Amino acid sequence: MSRARKVIAAVLVLCLVFSCFTATAASKGVVYDSKTSDYTATKISHPDAGYGEVDGIIDWESGDGDRGQSYAWSAVGDGDYVYIGTCYAAIWMTIKTVGQMNPEMGLTPEAARAAANAAFNGKLYTGDDKNNPTDANHAVIVKINTKTGETKIVYDVRAEGYQYNGFRAAIKFNGKLYFCNTYRTPQIIEIDPKTDAAKVVYQCEAIDYDNPENEFVSSGIRGIAVYNDMLVVSAIREGGAYLVASKNPSEGQQSFKVVGTQQDLLDYPAYHFNDGIFGGSIFDMVAFNGKLYITVVVGRFDPETKKVPNVGFALFEAEEKDGKWTYNLIVGDPKDGAKYPYGFGGDRSGAANLVVHDNHLYVGAYNDPMVAVPNAMLQMDFESLYKDLSDPVSLWRMDTQGNWELVVGAPNEIFPEVKGNMGDGFDNPMNQYVWRMQDFDGKLYVGTFDVTGLVRPLAQFCNGDILNNTPKEWASQVKYIVELLKMFKKDTNPEAATYSTAVLSDADELVDTMKDMQRLLNKGGANDIKNSEKLHKLMIKAVKLYEKVRPILPEKVTTELDKVLNQEVADKLFYFIGSCKYLTKSEEGFDLLVTEDGINFKAISRDGLGDKFNHGVRTFAVNDNGLFLGTANPFFGTQVWHVEEKDAAAPDTEKNDNVVAPETEAPTTEEPKEEAPNTGVDTTSIAIASSALAAGVVLTLISKKKKATD
Repeated sequence: MSRARKVIAAVLVLCLVFSCFTATAASKGVVYDSKTSDYTATKISHPDAGYGEVDGIIDWESGDGDRGQSYAWSAVGDGDYVYIGTCYAAIWMTIKTVGQMNPEMGLTPEAARAAANAAFNGKLYTGDDKNNPTDANHAVIVKINTKTGETKIVYDVRAEGYQYNGFRAAIKFNGKLYFCNTYRTPQIIEIDPKTDAAKVVYQCEAIDYDNPENEFVSSGIRGIAVYNDMLVVSAIREGGAYLVASKNPSEGQQSFKVVGTQQDLLDYPAYHFNDGIFGGSIFDMVAFNGKLYITVVVGRFDPETKKVPNVGFALFEAEEKDGKWTYNLIVGDPKDGAKYPYGFGGDRSGAANLVVHDNHLYVGAYNDPMVAVPNAMLQMDFESLYKDLSDPVSLWRMDTQGNWELVVGAPNEIFPEVKGNMGDGFDNPMNQYVWRMQDFDGKLYVGTFDVTGLVRPLAQFCNGDILNNTPKEWASQVKYIVELLKMFKKDTNPEAATYSTAVLSDADELVDTMKDMQRLLNKGGANDIKNSEKLHKLMIKAVKLYEKVRPILPEKVTTELDKVLNQEVADKLFYFIGSCKYLTKSEEGFDLLVTEDGINFKAISRDGLGDKFNHGVRTFAVNDNGLFLGTANPFFGTQVWHVEEKDAAAPDTEKNDNVVAPETEAPTTEEPKEEAPNTGVDTTSIAIASSALAAGVVLTLISKKKKATD
């Protein structure tokens, strides 16, 4: 891959890190009327801003909405208010940071902005020269009155002199609100909702980032819970993850005690950026039935292979008695005493989120397309992405007696029966996270991350991108073979007699096949799958012919053809086609689902509440006025919605008719190899570790246009 092409692919890769129903503008604002359930949703933030219009909850002094507020990253309710911790410019800040740390990539802000604009038609947030000319991080904790829509910033990182990425988790304890930030040395911030006074009550142990061993330590805090009248928070320090707890956090740092260590968790937590799910470490925690349950990211970067193997999540059960903490492994390595293997037998879900509902502990799977897509974008290797889409998320639950069952997903040896009415991904293969869940009013609500919108630029790839050849480059290879055959067929050539007529005939057929392939290089992809399938068939044929003809070809020809005419490239085409099939049959926007009996779900929305730019339900919150959710929207800014039941019941709809899983068998009579799958990701720097789905297609377009004019 050329240097320019690498830059192009890198930008598109970075775009993910951080896209029947109706949404109408009414006198009281935007209202979403679900046609598949007895629910409506009313937009609370910027209530009159509709689809594709700027939100972001808060405004600049100019009156413009701050669309850089990408995620409602955490939320907690109190009275009439919902307090929200935001994540600012999730994708854009990542792209800039990567460019600054890797100048050899040529990823200047100007180049990155042009690339992102090309890939997403100018929709992705890439800075605000008018209101934020220095492009500073503006993550905040903001409260919104869910009756009036009035907002107030209660904690601003700029005013504090910090550069937080945002506030990732929040919870209410003893009348106070606690938010965890992401910072070089993470902190816990307390908000008193009576006065909105804010203060830092705990700061993690310092990390010496000048020490090469600590260079890639992931410093975000995710896990926070209330257990046995204590606030328990996951933390990070040199040497790994740890847990702290306090009965009275308002007393500050000295009130927190270390109650769990990396070693207590069997050295499982992967806590470096170049590990699985970018060092998610202790991922989520919740108290249930007198114990504390903890999910852990396990996949570690392998310095020898320079990849992160796919490893499912681990689950621990912790218990505190008289000040003594014990840790029991439930899901993990059977050699360590686990009852169930990693990820309940699956390797696609490297993490999991937790919630308690109706005397059950629910575990929602969290796949990681952020690991799969770098392979696709940087190496044109779609195997991992295809397998993620073929094996979307599941949902399990445990009762108070420790009995587990599979609620949503596909049956396997461990769980031969699916208890609920929906299959993998809640009947949508593009659902790659069970991002958040909420128990409310006797029902369980589930919000997903639907990857469709962020991988849609994959549709801009054509066959030539997968083969890494332009028609002009391909023609030069064909020319070599044609000229060689002419030489062999001359009567004056003494070597001609040494080659059989069959071999020369195979060579003629190879030339014809490659010419047919050449005509397809600028075609194919998500919008032209038939031509990609034609190319795949021709590729399989060409590989077989090439194996027969190769001995008569000179090294200067085989050196180039060996790179293209092989089974590995044929496999790439197969997985590319499979990924495109999923993409073309999916609908953009998150899924929002609800169950009354705990196992059978119905969809409230399959399209991001009518806004395809809402690719995820990032958080839920409950206050005196009902159930609210905050979206992930790195395009026009996060939104806050009030979800409520209608007075009259809607038709009973169990399955989603708008998203149909495509056929997954090989598009030709010969399937690609399955042995020794390459499902890891080469993550040798924070550039890859911080990256995730969609920023490289853009620059691919620029590169293709440049080649066309060269």
